[in-house]
Amino acid sequence: MNSIVLILVGCASLSIGALIAWFKGKSDAATTISGLQARLEIIQASAAEQKEQVIALQGQLTHTKEQNATLSANHQAVVQRLSEQQKFVEQTQQNLKDAFGTLSADALKRNTESFAALSRPLSDSLTKMDEKINALETKREGAYTHVHTLLEQMKQSTVALDKETRSLVNALKTSTSRGRYGEIALRRLVEFSGMLEHCDFEEQVSTDTDTGRLRPDMIIRLPENRRVVVDSKVPLAAYLEIFETEDTSLQKLLMDRHVAAIKTHLKQLGSKAYWDQFPDAPDFVVLFMQIESSFGAALQTWPGMIEEALSHRIIIATPTTLITILRSIGYSWSQLSVMENIEAIRDAAVELYERSAILMEHMANIGKGLTGTISHYNKAVGSLEAGFLPQGRKIHQLASGFTKKAIPDMPPVEVTARDIVAIPPVSTLPPQTIAE
Repeated sequence: MNSIVLILVGCASLSIGALIAWFKGKSDAATTISGLQARLEIIQASAAEQKEQVIALQGQLTHTKEQNATLSANHQAVVQRLSEQQKFVEQTQQNLKDAFGTLSADALKRNTESFAALSRPLSDSLTKMDEKINALETKREGAYTHVHTLLEQMKQSTVALDKETRSLVNALKTSTSRGRYGEIALRRLVEFSGMLEHCDFEEQVSTDTDTGRLRPDMIIRLPENRRVVVDSKVPLAAYLEIFETEDTSLQKLLMDRHVAAIKTHLKQLGSKAYWDQFPDAPDFVVLFMQIESSFGAALQTWPGMIEEALSHRIIIATPTTLITILRSIGYSWSQLSVMENIEAIRDAAVELYERSAILMEHMANIGKGLTGTISHYNKAVGSLEAGFLPQGRKIHQLASGFTKKAIPDMPPVEVTARDIVAIPPVSTLPPQTIAE
């Protein structure tokens, strides 16, 4: 670079010299030459400065090259260290990866074994539960089949019951069938109340009067030849028709007809005056209403029904109240039976007392015999102890090598037979009653 500058400076000097020579050939170039010389001097000074700058730049370039070499060496060292570190990191990563893989495999294996061990009871339980669920499902299907069969049977029974109910309702609409149904209901109630054992009853007993033949449905016999007349001919046609319609107004009309029919029957039954036809009957008659709901519905529509019946000497009885009446009559019969058998009970008690006295004499004789036996036993033991056993014990002492067993003691019997002492009876009756 220094030689290039020198060449340029030389070329410039030659050019300026040529110009000066050219201008010297001219007559008017004096001034120009002086100016060019001044410029030449300036250019030379500038070239000197540029030379110095070039030298300074060459020093800086040398220093820069040295720094560049140093930096290049450092860079190579850094690159080498980075390469080594990268290799170390890659090796470390591979080692960690291998170690982690090994640890993961071991941990997974152990966890799998532990989980299998822990889940084995759960698996067994689930298997058993699945078996039980299958068994329950089988039973459920069988139960559903059985329930379906029962529902079908119930459906058939319901249809048959509905048919029979309609037949019964149609039958009860006729007076003959309704009367027979009342008689059967009366007999069942009498049997349920136990009246077959304690009292007699008659069905369809007739009696002739001036106004015609009267025929109550049942007569219950009371103690002392008394009688209770029962009538069960209650009209139920209108009441049964209520259940055949859902029209509220028609149901109310039918209920009014049912109440009106009961009113008419009360008047007719009161006019029969059964208490006059049966002298032993009380001054009332029992009207049996075999359907409880018919009585309740009529009483709700006609609250004064009971008072009206009593005014005609009629007692209205439903199955519940009639059972109470029959049970009360049965109790009366049982009390009468006890009163009738009181003499037989007294004779049996007297005979039992006589036999007890004889038995007590025998027991006293046995006690005396036991006492005498114990006394004779004690005397025999005393005689044995005093006269026989001392010689036997002496022989045992002298010949102990030949005798094996010692003679035991014979204690006397201290127990005596207990005397029979009867506690005097405490009477709750007066002496004259006992004598009678």
